[in-house]
Amino acid sequence: MHPTVNTVAFILIKDNKVLVERRRHDKPTDPDKVVIPGGHIEPGEIHIQACKRELKEERDIDCNEFTFYAKMLCETETELQMNHWYICHNWTGTPNPTEAEEIFYINRDEINRLDLPTTDR
Repeated sequence: MHPTVNTVAFILIKDNKVLVERRRHDKPTDPDKVVIPGGHIEPGEIHIQACKRELKEERDIDCNEFTFYAKMLCETETELQMNHWYICHNWTGTPNPTEAEEIFYINRDEINRLDLPTTDR
């Protein structure tokens, strides 16, 4: 049984498309998978603080306005993630793939391109 960790995912929308990432091959969690970007919540952090930090670290994006979207339990090869998804509004900056193989936008009808390792627990 994998340990359970809290994570956040941030939904960035531009021209009615959602930003996604293809994770690097050398990542221990979800290598090569197409996912909504996000990261782990550090001890003492609240969800919004984690979103802001991860957005800056991983995408070089600034955002101060978030709406909670959903919570999803996802099982990866290394851990069980309680993933909290937030929509980021009025963000600034140009997303870069700092920790991803690539980043790109998808339309609503391309949602099946996401790799969502959900569990029934």
